[in-house]
Amino acid sequence: MKQRPIEPQAVAHAAAMPELARLSRPRDIPDETLTRRLDELEKLVRRDLDMTRYPAKSWVLPHTAPGGGIALDVLVVGGGQAGFAAAFGLLQQRVTNILVIDENVEGDEGPWNTYARMATLRTQKDTGGIEFGIPNLSFRAWYEAQHGQQWDRLYKLPTELWHRYLQWYRKVLDLPVRNKTRLRRLQPAANGLLAAEVEQDGHRSTLWTRTIVLATGIEGNGVRRIPNFIADGVPKQRWAHTHEAIDFAALAGQTVAVLGGGASAYDTAIAVAEQGADVHIFHRETQLVPTNATAWGEFNGFLAHFPDLSLLDRWRFTRKMRMFNTGPPQRTLERAAARPNLIRHPGCSWRGVALSDGRVVVDATDGPLLADFLILGTGYITDVSLVEEIAEHLPLMALWRDVFTPPAGEEDAGLASAPFLGPNFEVQEKLPGTAPWLGAVFNFSRGGSLSMGAMPIGLSGIKFGVPRLVHGVTKRLFVEDVPNYFRGMEVWLDSDAKIER
Repeated sequence: MKQRPIEPQAVAHAAAMPELARLSRPRDIPDETLTRRLDELEKLVRRDLDMTRYPAKSWVLPHTAPGGGIALDVLVVGGGQAGFAAAFGLLQQRVTNILVIDENVEGDEGPWNTYARMATLRTQKDTGGIEFGIPNLSFRAWYEAQHGQQWDRLYKLPTELWHRYLQWYRKVLDLPVRNKTRLRRLQPAANGLLAAEVEQDGHRSTLWTRTIVLATGIEGNGVRRIPNFIADGVPKQRWAHTHEAIDFAALAGQTVAVLGGGASAYDTAIAVAEQGADVHIFHRETQLVPTNATAWGEFNGFLAHFPDLSLLDRWRFTRKMRMFNTGPPQRTLERAAARPNLIRHPGCSWRGVALSDGRVVVDATDGPLLADFLILGTGYITDVSLVEEIAEHLPLMALWRDVFTPPAGEEDAGLASAPFLGPNFEVQEKLPGTAPWLGAVFNFSRGGSLSMGAMPIGLSGIKFGVPRLVHGVTKRLFVEDVPNYFRGMEVWLDSDAKIER
């Protein structure tokens, strides 16, 4: 593989920070001395965890659930990279009575084995990730254990390898995950607990927990955006959103029309074209800019301290980035241009769709197109009123429109309806004192980005977000039991257990 040339911007940073370049320069270590087997790396991970375990004592006091069992201390909803990272962060702080649930089968948690169709992650490979101070747990350690000293030749993290790494991460940390389990309803219950009604294999049951973390990703606070004229114009078997699993092989030889100019639309269009379909992709933008607006904020100050900004500053940063039309990465556009069976229709939109003689007629602004299948890269709507498990509590929850009025000319209805979160992702009451139990709900999903920035999304954000999240959860678990801890201290002081032997 040809090594990617160093970009001028990277050279400038290296010149400004020579000590960083020196520290990160590869050593001439023979491949045979590297850890090559995953079982050896796993032993190193376990040793690292043992060496960094102080204080190792179990400290969270048990709470009895209705029926006499012990309630969970934390229920994490979502088994993608954010949910796994949150679980590990809690375990590091000796919060062990936790459970992660995910609606998908094992191996399909998150987007990596389904709708994440890009060849590589968009995050830079040196961002780090979800190892949280354990180098042997990092993707780089996992990669080098299998491929040797090849890190510098790697452009970005291949999506397929990231998916495999997450499965290894779950295994080596022995994370408590229950698959094929979906949260259906959340209610406050007796004794300060939350009742989480879940469904597994068609059967419903209740999990009792003291706190809950909603690590539900892109759709955590909303739904897929489906234009009404498509939902009403053709049957569902003739279209799919890019977020769905799609049988690309079944579309070989057919004509497929794709709507959208974002990265997911282009990634999906390429995947369909690679299977032999004739693909037409339409988007309103005449010129796509291969730049992600959030890339500007890829530095520690912005990532770590966005929640410390004033409400006005958070609003303005988010609104400005939201207004920027982010296009696919340059390499994605180059891959699309290299496919002769992928036809681009820039500056074009759809006015309607209809079935005719067994095919879909797309009424595009540059002329009609006969297609066999439609794919919608139309994004998502952030609207907590559409999220079934929490929508009924919306009248009690603070939204941004309840706490902040933007200056004239800077209004944004979509941002105004975003959840307003506390400094550690905790949901806030609309009126103080009316629903204090909401503070036990931590919204670690994309819908919290106006309050928390990139922290709940993407590796560069998650590495800063999980410590804040864990701090908030452990703070609540400790503070609400302070009287019991005080009594425990009094008993300890009056006993012989305090004497070191």
